[in-house]
Amino acid sequence: MRVLFGSALFLSLVVGGTAAAQSTSLTRSEVTAIRAKLVAVQQAMGADPAGYIKESEDFNLPTDFNAAQGGKFWPITSSVRLRYTDKASTEGRANAEKAMQDFQTKYAAAAASGNVEALTKMTEELQKMQAAAMTPPAKQLPMDVNVQLNMNPTVGIDPAAVVLERAGVIALRDKEVSSDRGSVTVYVDPVALKNAQDLAKIELRTSDDGVGNKTGIYHVVIQLNGAVADLEAWAKSFDYGAILGVIDAQ
Repeated sequence: MRVLFGSALFLSLVVGGTAAAQSTSLTRSEVTAIRAKLVAVQQAMGADPAGYIKESEDFNLPTDFNAAQGGKFWPITSSVRLRYTDKASTEGRANAEKAMQDFQTKYAAAAASGNVEALTKMTEELQKMQAAAMTPPAKQLPMDVNVQLNMNPTVGIDPAAVVLERAGVIALRDKEVSSDRGSVTVYVDPVALKNAQDLAKIELRTSDDGVGNKTGIYHVVIQLNGAVADLEAWAKSFDYGAILGVIDAQ
């Protein structure tokens, strides 16, 4: 009987341990809801920044939740990385490729017909196309963006670095001394930044004993990297009411 009891106890522990390990998994619908919050922030950022076109988009989504004590949870982090490139040069390359394809088709037709005059004009046209292709693009700097949910930064505020602030929102610039490159970071938290204009530092935190919402979103951080003037102009155009709208009550 003791052997049977020991076997039953061991089996119970194994099954119980397996169930406990599995119990931290999020459901597909919960992950979808978190992804929807990231998409909502993207939409609130508006269209692509002026002069840029989106090159890539990579989501980092959670698969598990973190249980705290007393039926509470630790906030789940997630993010999406975006990369933007110069719109004029990107579209210019695409247009140049199409123009070259069209040119080759027309040149082949002119050569087949023996039209010397048409071939001469097309040769001049080709020289113009080649010269235009060698013209440097208007912009060289890409723009990298990282939208993060539930990160917990602590950052000192340099008053001269403030790009914008309003209830629940503050944006800070960090510009390189020797160039126009740098970053603008936007912090959104209706609780921690309720009186942003009075703060000397940013501390985005939740309760020390956890939160009641397993998949709750409590603060948003948007980091923009690239040409600072472009970053500032874009950050000032965001719909901050909509971004604040994705945040859950603590």
